[in-house]
Amino acid sequence: MNKILLSLLLLFGLTCHAEASDSELQGVNEKVSTLTQRVENLSGENQKLRSEVSSLQSIVEFLQNQLISVEAKSDSIDNALMTGVASNTELANTNHAAATERIQVVETDSQNNIRKITVWGVWAIVALLIVAIIVYIVLHRGITKSTDAISSIRDAQKNLEEESVKLDTKLVELLDKQLLMEKQQSKGVSSNTVAAIDHTLALKVADEITRIEMNLSRMDSSVKGYKQLSKAVERIKNNFQANGYEIVTYIGQPYNEGMRINADFVIDEELPEGTRTITSVSKPQVHHNGELIQKATVTVTQNI
Repeated sequence: MNKILLSLLLLFGLTCHAEASDSELQGVNEKVSTLTQRVENLSGENQKLRSEVSSLQSIVEFLQNQLISVEAKSDSIDNALMTGVASNTELANTNHAAATERIQVVETDSQNNIRKITVWGVWAIVALLIVAIIVYIVLHRGITKSTDAISSIRDAQKNLEEESVKLDTKLVELLDKQLLMEKQQSKGVSSNTVAAIDHTLALKVADEITRIEMNLSRMDSSVKGYKQLSKAVERIKNNFQANGYEIVTYIGQPYNEGMRINADFVIDEELPEGTRTITSVSKPQVHHNGELIQKATVTVTQNI
């Protein structure tokens, strides 16, 4: 009985142990499958990495080749630059030498030209000085002659004015005497005798008095005989008025259309615009006892 129970227990233990072994084996198999799958995945990734590494190696080789080519080109450029620098240095030295030579030639030419210009300038200045001296002498002589001529003209004019004053003085005296004689003759005529008055002498005296006054207005008061002639004219005008005559010259007066005169007109643009002035009288206006016996003849200077 004990043996049977022991056998049963042993059998039950083996059965349980077998079941437990199967479960563990199944778990192990699952782990192995998982690890196998991971290994396969890692193998695939490893293959990809190898492909990428191979590509990177190709790229690196390409870059190395490009670098070698660039280095070769850089060396060529450096050699060319060195050659160019040497050539430029030689060219610069050549140009410098040529420029120096040209500068020396230019300086030499400039010095020669400056010397020539200086010599010609000195001669030109000397010539100008000679011409200036000649011109000065000629002009000085001309000015001296002109001054002498002007002085001579002034002296001659003064002499003529003095002679004119003398002649006019004698003329005034003569006219004064004629007026006096005519007055005495008119007094000797019988009061019963009616005769027309002859104004011929009076008008002639009026014209001469006006002419003399015009001449005196243009003369310097320092002319010999000026004051004496002025007094004689004033005296004869007083006698003229005593005989009933009145002289109006209008000299220097503004002209207007209402004047009873004969006028000649002269244009003078230097006058203010609209100005009309009596500047000269050839015949005066004469009244006798208030009656007009002669119209004035004048010259009017205007700017209209």
